[in-house]
Amino acid sequence: MRTTRGSRLACGVSAAVTAVLLYLACALVVAWSPGALAAGLGVIVHGLSLTGLSPDVGELRWGAVLIGSLAIAGYAFIAGVLFATVHRWMEK
Repeated sequence: MRTTRGSRLACGVSAAVTAVLLYLACALVVAWSPGALAAGLGVIVHGLSLTGLSPDVGELRWGAVLIGSLAIAGYAFIAGVLFATVHRWMEK
């Protein structure tokens, strides 16, 4: 598979869109069931209880979700472009 500059950008955009969709899905879980966040993190960190380490989840503000989405999109875009660049370099 030969990559070009356009496909590097496409990889970055794909990574950004995917990350934002996952971020928004997480925000919806928090909005509908804040307790699910702590339970999910407990599963990820092998059953450790994180309830004593962090305060309760506060009210979800959609402005903060939008800003977080933009930050995640930017980070994932850069990661996608970097991934495609490294992938191209590794193919040579």
